Amino acid sequence: MKRALLVTAAFVAAVAIVIAFTLPPVRLALPPADDGTVPGVIHIHTNRSDGHGSPAGVAAAAARAGLKFIVLTDHGDATRSPDPPVYREGVLCLDGVEISSKGGHYVVIGLSAAPYPFGGEAPDVVEDVARLGGFGIAAHPDSPKRDLQWDGWSAPFDGIEVVNPDTSWRILATQGGLWSKLRLIAALGHYPFRPAEAIAGLLGDSSPLLARWEELTRRRRVVAVAGTDAHAQMGPIPIPSYESSFNMLSVHVKPDGPLSGDATADAAAILRGLRAGHVYSTVDGFARPSSFEFRAANLAGRAQQGDELPVAGPVTLTVRSNAPPTFTTTVWRGDQILETGRHDSSLTITAPEGPAVYRVEIHASDRPGWPLWIASNPIYVRDTTRAAVTSEPVRSPAALTRSLFDGRDVSAWRIERGPSSRGTVDGGTNGLHVRYQLGNDELEDLVALLVSFPQFVAAYDRVTFSARADRPMRISVQLRTGRPGVPDERWQRSVYVDTTARAQTVYFDDLTPTDDTSNRTPPLADMAYVMFVVDMTHATSGAVGEFWVSDVSLQR
Repeated sequence: MKRALLVTAAFVAAVAIVIAFTLPPVRLALPPADDGTVPGVIHIHTNRSDGHGSPAGVAAAAARAGLKFIVLTDHGDATRSPDPPVYREGVLCLDGVEISSKGGHYVVIGLSAAPYPFGGEAPDVVEDVARLGGFGIAAHPDSPKRDLQWDGWSAPFDGIEVVNPDTSWRILATQGGLWSKLRLIAALGHYPFRPAEAIAGLLGDSSPLLARWEELTRRRRVVAVAGTDAHAQMGPIPIPSYESSFNMLSVHVKPDGPLSGDATADAAAILRGLRAGHVYSTVDGFARPSSFEFRAANLAGRAQQGDELPVAGPVTLTVRSNAPPTFTTTVWRGDQILETGRHDSSLTITAPEGPAVYRVEIHASDRPGWPLWIASNPIYVRDTTRAAVTSEPVRSPAALTRSLFDGRDVSAWRIERGPSSRGTVDGGTNGLHVRYQLGNDELEDLVALLVSFPQFVAAYDRVTFSARADRPMRISVQLRTGRPGVPDERWQRSVYVDTTARAQTVYFDDLTPTDDTSNRTPPLADMAYVMFVVDMTHATSGAVGEFWVSDVSLQR
């Protein structure tokens, strides 16, 4: 017994010595300087979803951390009406939502209540959020957890998290070797003594994600932010606390004027600043409070981060910060370093004329690994005489068309439904008219309008139609197998419809599997049916409604 106690005491002493000698440096206290920005935190969970604290408790923690605004983003499908903006303990509280899609999570701000549940494919979520005027951010896009990774890279999302602590600790826990695991264990030991510094020390290398973001900015504006992803609990352990997370990482938004104290007006100003990209992110666990400005000028005018300038002569870039002299400022021109190794609090650089995207990083170069301290948003210098670059594939006009409905004969069309759902179809000059009532089983009680065309589909590459409904909804356009000896498989693309009839084109190579299938894209020679299905991802059990489909054609 005595021996065991001695061994335990020796072990505890050894751990204490290791923790004491590996404590991260105390964050640097910087002289305050007003850069016109408002510090806050985006991506916070409360006890309304999988977070630990109440909205009021989160606001109190933010006040203690010196923040001026927070954005709560509990998990949901966007059908809940967001709480109106409110000041709690001097902190402006905005209510957003984190929407789960099949291609990752999307943090959304400024969204009104959705008319149907948002979810499904990532591009559908991005499209739906934009339609309602929300601002969406691809959350933890490089997470090692497959369900959290973002794969909607071709979708026109508004923003992206370039720093996320949840991603960093997951990478250390799942992808690193023994040293990575030891870093996590050491951080737990450091946390009681220097919580913000301990969490900041786990942040990984953001270079690969920053490079991917830079590639996107060549084509369009994409706002970069740091996402705190605060839950105040790691599994059953109630750490890191909200306050320590808020002391570790923040975003600084520059509104178009001082905040007034009116919650509604100030929330609109913060959202305008975010949309415009007038924002930088800082890791406060290394140094605080931060001050940063990034501007550009040429013969066409002046710009701050997030803005665009036309090409008009050489560009003069100005960077000002209160970075410690041991930190290093790097200015990027696209994927090339324009200037680095600078430790000045103010620097001016001249860049040659031409289209380019400029951004700034400041690294804590006195620490192992040169961790990122500040990440700016870009200043875009664009050639306005050229058409915008797009990632959309070039589609050829249709040269071959076969109509699937002549406006009179509906005999080739039929309804399929689940055991407790209902559906009917009739037709005329207004098109195919479907009435439906969904059942209670979202996996079984589908209502689908379908037609068989096994001898035609392989000769075509798209289906075109016009559709409307009695209310906003989504219809899943699907191809399904049906030949003897071929497994029953389906591929789909969801489209938005409402009370206004709109022409739609769905290309077969854009379809994705509805479940596990033998091929990623549909083998057209095996397809037997085209289907228009009430999209159950975006509907509720028991829903009753109707929609119309007309001018249905196969084309190539």
